[in-house]
Amino acid sequence: MSEDTTLADLLQLNLHKYEDEVRNIVDKAVKESGMEKVLKALDSTWSTMEFEHEPHPRTGTMLLKSDEVLVETLEDNQVQLQNLMTSKYLSHFLKEVTSWQQKLSTADAVISIWFEVQRTWSHLESIFVGSEDIRAQLPEDSQRFDHIDLEFKALMADAVKTPNVVEATNKPGLYSKLEDLKKSLAVCEKALAEYLETKRLAFPRFYFVSSADLLDILSNGNDPVEVGGPAVQQAHAGPQAW
Repeated sequence: MSEDTTLADLLQLNLHKYEDEVRNIVDKAVKESGMEKVLKALDSTWSTMEFEHEPHPRTGTMLLKSDEVLVETLEDNQVQLQNLMTSKYLSHFLKEVTSWQQKLSTADAVISIWFEVQRTWSHLESIFVGSEDIRAQLPEDSQRFDHIDLEFKALMADAVKTPNVVEATNKPGLYSKLEDLKKSLAVCEKALAEYLETKRLAFPRFYFVSSADLLDILSNGNDPVEVGGPAVQQAHAGPQAW
């Protein structure tokens, strides 16, 4: 067929005798065209999708900024790819669809653990780095956190250099590195919780004080002005404060 093809030419083909075959061919062409559009849209979306960053208040370390649009787009596109995988017309695009599935699945997993590690690091940084009391009481875990701190900051510095979401999250070994950081942070968290428990056992009224307030009390133990706040009043009040 060409631009010069006429209706008479089409009629001579007797296509009406092959109605089912023609319908199947047209249906396949339409479906494949739709799949091609989806894949082009994915390429366009993720070639420009970048992480946003914001500085950590205490250290200035650039952290990943929560982005609802990114999360929603990632979820929607993974559903789209899953739907494509169920299509009977997939064969022509199988390699490309599979590749995108792997990339976005990895991005999803990495982003999830990355934010988890980031939240835990942010919480513990002010405790293990900013509190001399904790460093004195938990020297081994403080050294462990110092190592975590260096690793995490190096990871974040590298992330800033690679803003594209797919490129940043699909770097070889990144997920394993984040897993290791998560495990090490969990050890530090456990040590801190056990330390606070010993203080509560020694002074049961501390059970009525949140962990954050208790850390504040312990960190400022030599400064009566800093200690004499609502947290101490709550500890002395005991159950009546609840």
